[in-house]
Amino acid sequence: MTPTTHHHQRADDDAWEDVPDVPVKLEDVDDSPLHSATRSPKTTPSRASPRKRRAKTSALNTPTKRVSRSTRIPTAPAYHGGLFMLKYVVNVLVGALGWFRIPLSFLVFLWMFAYALSLISNTIRSAFAPICWVPGISQSAFCLPTPPSGLHQVPQWADFPRLVDVQSATLEQLLDESTSGSTLALQLKKAEIATADLTTLVRVSDLKSREMLGNSLVAFVNDARGAGRALNRLNAKVAGAVDGVMAVNDYALKTIEGAQSQDPPSLIQRFMPWPFNAHKPDLVVSAFEDSMNYLAATMAKLIIEFELNLNNLNRLEEQLATLHELVSREDKTITSAKSQLLGDLWTKLGGNRGKLRGFEDHLVLLKGLGEYRKQALAHVVGALQTLAQMSEDIESLRERVAAPELVGGRIPVEVHIRSIQNGLQRLNEGRTKAKARENDAAKLILGLEM
Repeated sequence: MTPTTHHHQRADDDAWEDVPDVPVKLEDVDDSPLHSATRSPKTTPSRASPRKRRAKTSALNTPTKRVSRSTRIPTAPAYHGGLFMLKYVVNVLVGALGWFRIPLSFLVFLWMFAYALSLISNTIRSAFAPICWVPGISQSAFCLPTPPSGLHQVPQWADFPRLVDVQSATLEQLLDESTSGSTLALQLKKAEIATADLTTLVRVSDLKSREMLGNSLVAFVNDARGAGRALNRLNAKVAGAVDGVMAVNDYALKTIEGAQSQDPPSLIQRFMPWPFNAHKPDLVVSAFEDSMNYLAATMAKLIIEFELNLNNLNRLEEQLATLHELVSREDKTITSAKSQLLGDLWTKLGGNRGKLRGFEDHLVLLKGLGEYRKQALAHVVGALQTLAQMSEDIESLRERVAAPELVGGRIPVEVHIRSIQNGLQRLNEGRTKAKARENDAAKLILGLEM
């Protein structure tokens, strides 16, 4: 190196010493490929001066300032998490609806099919009406007559006090009359036996029309037997009706008490379908409707049973009139009333003979047979009037509770419970008293026979 060159190098170093040391940040250095590609090898010095190397070294050793992470708000992760949960719930619901597609389609099909059948049901009934004459099919639901609209009105509110009053008044009267019904059934049975013995006397007598008179007596005995059995069956029906009404009322009482003791329905139970979310007023109205419908159906069956007994007693009266006509033609001396006809016939044919002295009771029974029939007829007619009045009361009550309830007229649940309890107690006492009177009457009749 020549002295001139060395002198110029020292002058350059002295000039670099006057430049202040400024730290160079790494972010200011452009390391992009575009910048690297445009950099020419000629412009890049192969060897940097010592001053430049010291400046780069100091820039590398200078610590950079760090931003605290605690001051940043992580909004992006929360947003993405909520969006993920929403998408997950939507996917679950869409999948569930996809699984429900077939069952829902089937239910909609059933609903549409039932609706279409309801529209054309009258046409189908009219078209296939002739097959209802076929035995076995006539009792099917297809051949049953359609009840008129508005026949069964749905109650809007409950009135157990009025219903219990109707039940008690009617059933207590039926229980009282059932005692006389049992007594009359026993009397008819004894008169039937006496009439059978009278039939034997007629057949061996010297009467001209003994065969016809004997056949009429046999028919009368059969009718008397049927009337007595019908009265016994009627008494059993009345007792069964009382037991059934008491059972329905007891069930209604337990239902209302259970609903009253339950806790208020939770939020989940409010959205559950009926009958899981039935409220207390709904349970009271439902129990009231069941009791009223059962009472109406029971009374309808009892009315049919009493009508059958009435027909039996009327047939017995017709047989007695036929016997009176035959005996009057046979013997002009027998001009007594129909109620004493058989007793006079018994006296004429052998009641005064010595060999028949052990059958004195037969004369009493035969003379009183017409009176027994009259008493039984009065019993049946009175019971029919009672049942008819009860049916009218039930229909009136049904119409009254089917109307909207008046404001402020709601009956508390406690009143319903107390009314049902009192009604059950009254029916139980009436049943016990009727059973005791029936036993006493039976003992009295059997005592007369001994």
